[in-house]
Amino acid sequence: MRGFRVITALLALLLSSIFLAGCWDRTEINDLAIVLATGVDYEEGQAQLTAQIFIPRKGGGGSESGGAGEGASGVTMTRTAKGENIAEALNRLQRKVARHMFWGQCEVIVISEAAGKHGLREFVDFFLRYPQFREHAFVFSSQDSARDILALLDPLERSTSESLREMANMNLGTRVTMLELSQSLQGASGSAVLTRIVIAPPEPNDGPNATTPSLKGLSLYKHGKYTLTVKEPVSLGVLLMIKELNNIIMPVALEGEDGSFSILSKQITTMLTPRIVNGEWMMKIGIQAKGEVVLNTTDANLTDPAKVKALKEAWAKKLKDLAEQALHMSQKEQKTDFFRFADSFRRHYPQEWKKKKEQWETMYPGLQVEVSVKTAITGNGRSTGPQGIPEQSSD
Repeated sequence: MRGFRVITALLALLLSSIFLAGCWDRTEINDLAIVLATGVDYEEGQAQLTAQIFIPRKGGGGSESGGAGEGASGVTMTRTAKGENIAEALNRLQRKVARHMFWGQCEVIVISEAAGKHGLREFVDFFLRYPQFREHAFVFSSQDSARDILALLDPLERSTSESLREMANMNLGTRVTMLELSQSLQGASGSAVLTRIVIAPPEPNDGPNATTPSLKGLSLYKHGKYTLTVKEPVSLGVLLMIKELNNIIMPVALEGEDGSFSILSKQITTMLTPRIVNGEWMMKIGIQAKGEVVLNTTDANLTDPAKVKALKEAWAKKLKDLAEQALHMSQKEQKTDFFRFADSFRRHYPQEWKKKKEQWETMYPGLQVEVSVKTAITGNGRSTGPQGIPEQSSD
């Protein structure tokens, strides 16, 4: 009798497994349109959403040339739709694509300056709420329309999304994710800084879209809206102040010397130290930089300790000048805390901050700021003498 019950139970399990086998509600990969990058524009009072979509049938192929809206190797296409808001635009965009749009692989989001003038909060809110979007996607600002950026036929990479992702990973400009952008806009300063991209001119024999996005300057945002574009040298000072000045070769001239030294920065750190003394608020900025000389067009010889000392002082002065130019733009011209001083005061002096936070916008332009810079030359390349000619050993 007991054996009969065991057999009956086993049969019941086998029969039930028939109904459990298979994933009846799954979506096959052949039914997905995988989005690699997203662009946001704002035209004629409507939000415009562009998706750069991977084409699977060409992904493993050779060197087919793509048509309009496809990458140089023919592995992407773009589709665009408009709506009263970005959610409606996405809904209409899906109607233009014969597969389920999958946004989980979207690693780059480009927001045009026109959309930035409308305001970022609507777009940031949507990207962080919609289930599929990645909060760690890199965000860029663009002078041109985001649609045109994503339609470029990149000669080097499979798509412009890969180009921009690599630029972000190399720390060229700012490296801001969607989550970090949201945190900046919701922070005490209410400002944000994004890398600005433009369309590089194509080569003479190439088509109008056969080119790459190029990084040029920074886009500054106040209270969630695009405010200003800054270019060199002010953009370098801004990157220095927000601790993102990397991978740069900087020319430095010495007084009394014709030509200059070019210094490759190896490490630059910027420390913000807020102080409140006898009711006076001030910010101390300490910058430390290490680099090596990669070009010497002077007649100076770096085996001379006096020349090395003079070079370190000249480099320190140049970095200080860059920081002070950025501070002047921020405090005196824009009167906007782009460097998030407010967040530093809030962390170090929470009680005092609660009393003064409503007055911060009027306090910031007159805030006392002290900048100090220390530099170190860690190498001279393969030569210590001028014109990069190594000394030859005599036989």
